[in-house]
Amino acid sequence: MNIEEVMGKYGFRLSAGCSGKAAYTKNVKHNGKRAFISVTNVNGEGFPTAMTDPVREMIYDLKSGDELIPGRDFDSLEAYLRSIQE
Repeated sequence: MNIEEVMGKYGFRLSAGCSGKAAYTKNVKHNGKRAFISVTNVNGEGFPTAMTDPVREMIYDLKSGDELIPGRDFDSLEAYLRSIQE
């Protein structure tokens, strides 16, 4: 199973921003606001390509694009996915 299929099982899809940077995203509710989660490689320049890649999770307001909480870094995509299962 490739990374895109794994992320799809968790409700994420591969998205590209207007600057051309890609991330896995998922629409969510955060404190009653429509928001989205963005999962990128740890430097925020692209998407993870392996389960062992370090990643950053960011949550943004869907309407304004403002960051809702500080980003969280994870040692690997696998560790991130384990954290959202708990």
